[in-house]
Amino acid sequence: MTVKSEAPPLGPGMGHHYARSNRISLVFGCAMSVLLAIILARVAQLQVSPPQRLREQHQARVTTRVELPVRGDLMDRRGRLLAATRFGWRVHIDPVNLRPVDVDVAIVEIARAIGRPTDEVGERVMWALAENDRRREVLAGMHGSGPTRPTPVQWLRGFIGLPDAGDQSFPPAGMDRLPVEPELAIDDESGEWVSPISFADVPAPPEVLKPIRYLPFREVVDDAAAAGLRRLRIRGIGLERAGVREPIGGPAVAAVVGKVGVDESIGMEARLNDRLAGRPGHVSYYRDARGRPLWIEPGQVRMPVHGEDVRLSIDLEIQSIGLEELSRGVEESDAAGGRLVAIDPRSGEILAMCDIVREVAGLKEYPWEDDPRASGRSSSGSTRPFMAPRPGSARYRTIATDMARERSPGLAALFRNRCAEDVYEPGSTFKAFVWCTITELGLARVEEVFDTESGRWVTPYGRRINDVTKRATMTWADVLVNSSNIGMSKAVERLTHRQLHDAVRRFGFGSPTGVGIGGEASGLVTRAEAWTIYSQTSYAMGHEVAVTPLQMVRAFSAFARTGPLAGTLAELRLTAVSPSDPSVAVLRRVTTPACADLTRRTLLGVAENMQNRLRQQDRSQSGWRYTIYGKSGTAEIPLGKAPPGKRRPAGSTGYFDDQYNSSFIAAGPFEDPRLVVIAVIDDPGPSLVFARPLPRHYGAATAGPVVRRFMERALTYLGAPPSTTDDPDAQSRHMASVEPQ
Repeated sequence: MTVKSEAPPLGPGMGHHYARSNRISLVFGCAMSVLLAIILARVAQLQVSPPQRLREQHQARVTTRVELPVRGDLMDRRGRLLAATRFGWRVHIDPVNLRPVDVDVAIVEIARAIGRPTDEVGERVMWALAENDRRREVLAGMHGSGPTRPTPVQWLRGFIGLPDAGDQSFPPAGMDRLPVEPELAIDDESGEWVSPISFADVPAPPEVLKPIRYLPFREVVDDAAAAGLRRLRIRGIGLERAGVREPIGGPAVAAVVGKVGVDESIGMEARLNDRLAGRPGHVSYYRDARGRPLWIEPGQVRMPVHGEDVRLSIDLEIQSIGLEELSRGVEESDAAGGRLVAIDPRSGEILAMCDIVREVAGLKEYPWEDDPRASGRSSSGSTRPFMAPRPGSARYRTIATDMARERSPGLAALFRNRCAEDVYEPGSTFKAFVWCTITELGLARVEEVFDTESGRWVTPYGRRINDVTKRATMTWADVLVNSSNIGMSKAVERLTHRQLHDAVRRFGFGSPTGVGIGGEASGLVTRAEAWTIYSQTSYAMGHEVAVTPLQMVRAFSAFARTGPLAGTLAELRLTAVSPSDPSVAVLRRVTTPACADLTRRTLLGVAENMQNRLRQQDRSQSGWRYTIYGKSGTAEIPLGKAPPGKRRPAGSTGYFDDQYNSSFIAAGPFEDPRLVVIAVIDDPGPSLVFARPLPRHYGAATAGPVVRRFMERALTYLGAPPSTTDDPDAQSRHMASVEPQ
């Protein structure tokens, strides 16, 4: 039997009840769906394009901490430290978290830790606090005295991210500054764009509206000082790990080493930065809402790569010897300064580079005239003739003012490197290169006799030429040894203008050495198209050309290299040559090996003459262990470019009268040169210039002793074998071995 069951029939009104429930459920479901869609849309909008206020507070859940690398050490050629990095702590303040009751204690303790005056630290901290107060007042004025209750429409527009149409707050989101200027209008009379109101009537706009949260101090403190600051438990004082570069080599090499920092990097620290800096690492980790680390995943740690240690070509001991002897020479000559450069001619390595500027009492500024063209007056200017000062009555400042020395006299790393940046006229030291060129071309022979006119001569174009060593005749070798202006002027007429110009450029003058010193000068060489017969004579005597000491030692290295390298220029470098790479860099050939050797032998007489004078002045100046050869030079100091708005006085010669740069360049030992050295004595004192019966400001008398003493000490330090002979007749024996060319 089959039993059928049927649902009981609905009572009256039950169908209507179920239909209403379904409608309510449908409306509720639709409302919840719309609400969820709005929430999801808002979440997506906040993720993709959050408002400015949220964007400023938005932070990733992954925090990355940078691990700083250790900067590589700078060492001298023998591995002695010149600059190294140590890590310490840099102090910073959060002025927002610094409580008023802690301000005084914080200022005193920070000043004690970083070694700065309390007033200086206090002024900086109080400025930051006052600036934050000012910015807070500006923000309060912009947004009213307090928050207002939003209307439902405003609440809904804000919820879905739409700007309030009635919100007139300023500045808009994303603007940190107010407009600096009011709108411009066209002036009815002039037709120009002008401001409708005076800027004096416009209140100063606020600058950055965000409060100052980070106020660092430059000085780096050690661990003990950092621990003392931590023990204070003052909110607002923070410490961060920082590296500091220590110039261990001291002032002797500061100008070469330079400095590295946030503000600027100069010297070899800047040039070698890619090798020294290394590569930073990092550690990334996930954190919770409170910023606490949670975990680190594989690949989120990268160790820093330390910088490479670099050896410079400078030898700290040779540099110290150079400074000692140069300082002695500058003092003995009552000079305004001095420069010394020493290189290894075989490798081109710069072993020493010294620069001294001495404060001389009573120096006067040169009396430049006002330039009427600069002031808009008639170009006729003053017709008053220039009256040269009486001998010894005025001594003018000849070394350009170095603002770094004025501002930071103890920070030698910032000083201008005058060995590379300041040029001078070389005078007779330049004759060696002209003499070699004439000899190589076969235009003069060593034994050829020149009429040197007993020391006075007038060129065919009317220029007066004088010799210090006055003789009726001289051989071509004696012309170089005795530095005869007349003999050189007559011989140089055998060269064409193009030949002499090209020879000067071939020896490297007129172009920087490229050694890597910032601001290196290229020197001055007359353009070929501007070369005249006057230039021809001037270059024969080392005038009308401006050089740097670096260019001079590079050019002289052609006479100091032996074997197949003789007659080639060394490529200068400030980094040490690796012992595993003995290759020698050759810049170019400038003369034949035979002519280079001949010039070297001829220059023996110059050094011997200098040493003979030293023996006559001081009998202890004898018994030198090493035979050297070289050339002296003396030239008046050019005035240079006039200051803005000024011009050279009418009737001036273009030089500082009776003020000179005296120099001596040499190489040694003669048998196997290990060093090329130049010393420049800037502006020897008037007592030497006007000494009687003979002046004593010449290069052989001022710079020559510096080079001679430096050579003796430096070559001994290098372990060079002593020369086989050093007696007064050595020069004559060497000259007898010179083969005529």
